[in-house]
Amino acid sequence: MPPEEKQRLIDRARAILLEHMRRREPLTPGEDRPRSSYDELDDAVRGALAGDRGMVTTLRRVFDEPGFAMTNSLHECALASLGLALLGDRQSLQRIRGVIPINLNREAKPLALAILDAGEQEDPPPGSSLPED
Repeated sequence: MPPEEKQRLIDRARAILLEHMRRREPLTPGEDRPRSSYDELDDAVRGALAGDRGMVTTLRRVFDEPGFAMTNSLHECALASLGLALLGDRQSLQRIRGVIPINLNREAKPLALAILDAGEQEDPPPGSSLPED
């Protein structure tokens, strides 16, 4: 995939995340209110947009923990899928492939998979090297 095409996919994923994440101020250190799983997902999406690989664990929780930041629309799966794709988390491919393609996931699932597939095409497999002349 040409770099311009991959960048177009990344730009679209970022636009979807910015459009659909909940609008609220991030918690400040020392703030004494309980954090919901939705707050954690919001923070993880913001982190993914900033390139923070430490957010992978929280984004995976959407798929791995029943009831974690999940509504009937499965909107949260779309946000998590796109966040994981932006972070290049190929270990989450099966999670993303398992998403039911409804609502926002109709666009987010194939977009996330395309971004991760584009990353695989650019990176040589571990342990491989180019033949020497």
